[in-house]
Amino acid sequence: MKENSAMNTGSTESIDIKVTVTPMQNQEGCLKANASFILNGAFKVTGIRIGISQKGNVFVSMPDYKTGRLDDAGKDIYQDIAYPVTRQFRQELYDAVVREFHAVME
Repeated sequence: MKENSAMNTGSTESIDIKVTVTPMQNQEGCLKANASFILNGAFKVTGIRIGISQKGNVFVSMPDYKTGRLDDAGKDIYQDIAYPVTRQFRQELYDAVVREFHAVME
């Protein structure tokens, strides 16, 4: 399988990210909104959750699923479905999601 070297550089300069945030109707827990994003108008990722930690920090949780396995403590193990591969793109994506979250929640 041949990889496109332009997409393998770690650079995110040419990636267009369109984020949509939908506030949850029940704001009582730590989760406050759901989000999705579209990359370059061609690839959509849904199932992103946005919450506020007990310390007041906004966090972004990428889509995942329960594997049906348990860890050593007996808790469910979850596996990510989609996630940023590079640290640079992760920061760019999370910043875009958090910006849109703040804009929608104002």
